[in-house]
Amino acid sequence: MSYKERSIWVSLAITLYIWFNYFSELYWSAKQNSLTTDSMQSALLVVVFITIFLEIMHHIVIAIIDNKNANYDEDERDKKIALIGNQNAYYILSFTTITAVLHLLFPVMSQGLVTALKLPNEYVIINIIIFGALVAEIAKFATQVFYYRRGF
Repeated sequence: MSYKERSIWVSLAITLYIWFNYFSELYWSAKQNSLTTDSMQSALLVVVFITIFLEIMHHIVIAIIDNKNANYDEDERDKKIALIGNQNAYYILSFTTITAVLHLLFPVMSQGLVTALKLPNEYVIINIIIFGALVAEIAKFATQVFYYRRGF
C-alpha cells in the first residue's frame, strides 16, 4: 500500500467517524428536544478542532512510519486518481449547494426538516452545506481508494 493510499484511508476513517458522531449527536438532541443553536455551535466547533488535530497527527505519524516515501512526488496515476475523486466530489457538492439554495428560496419544500430540528433556517442551511461537503469529501476519498485498489 502506497503512502498516498494509506493517508487517504486514514483520512476517510477520521472523516466518517467524527462527522458521523456529530450528525448522530445532532439527531438525538433534536429527538430529545434539547437541540439549541448554542449546543450545535459548540458541537460543530469541537468537531472541527478534533478533525484538524487528528488530520495533523495522522500525517505526522504516517510520515514518521514511512519517512522514505513522505516526500514522494505524485506520478501520473496519482494525479489521475485525484482528478477523478475531485470530479465525483464536485458533482455531489454542486447538488447539495443547489439544494441549500432551493431550501433558502422555497422553505416550504423542506418545512419538515426545519420543524424536526427546531433551529433557525440559517442553521438548517449551514447543516445542509456541511452535510454536502462531507458527503463530497467521503465520495472523493472512496473514489480514490477504489481506484488505488482496482488499479489503473
